[in-house]
Amino acid sequence: MNSTDKMMHKYQVDEVFYVIGEIIFLPVLLFGFWFADHGFAEYKKLFECVFWRSTGLPCPGCGGTRAFYYLFRGEVVQSFVLNPVVLYGVAAYLHFMLMTCYRKHIKKDLGKGITIQYYLYGAAAVLLMQWAIKIMQAVFN
Repeated sequence: MNSTDKMMHKYQVDEVFYVIGEIIFLPVLLFGFWFADHGFAEYKKLFECVFWRSTGLPCPGCGGTRAFYYLFRGEVVQSFVLNPVVLYGVAAYLHFMLMTCYRKHIKKDLGKGITIQYYLYGAAAVLLMQWAIKIMQAVFN
C-alpha cells in the first residue's frame, strides 16, 4: 500500500466513524437522559461488577455505569471521580466530530487530523491510570 492509498484509507476510516458518530448521537443522548431519570434506579442490580464481587478488586471499567449516570445528571465532578474514561470519551467524541465536521464542511478538505487510534490510545491510558489508582486504594484501604 503506497502513501496515497494509506491517506485515502485514513480518510475513509474517519468518514465511517463520522457517520457512525452522527447516527449514534441522538439515541445515546436520549438513552442517557432516560437512564439518569429512570433506568439506573430500576436496573441498578444488573450493573454490579462481577469482577469486584469475585475478587474484591475493581476492574478497569468499575464506576463507568455510575459515571455515565452522574454525567447525565449534570454532576460532572462525581462522574470524573468514578471513572474519568467516560468524560474522556465524551470529550474525544465531541472533538472528533467537530474537527471532522469543520474539515469536511467548512474547509472542504479532510487533510491531516487526529486519527482514530490516537483517541483509543488516550482512552487506554486514562483507563489504565484510573484502574491502577483504584487498585492501590482498594489494597491500601
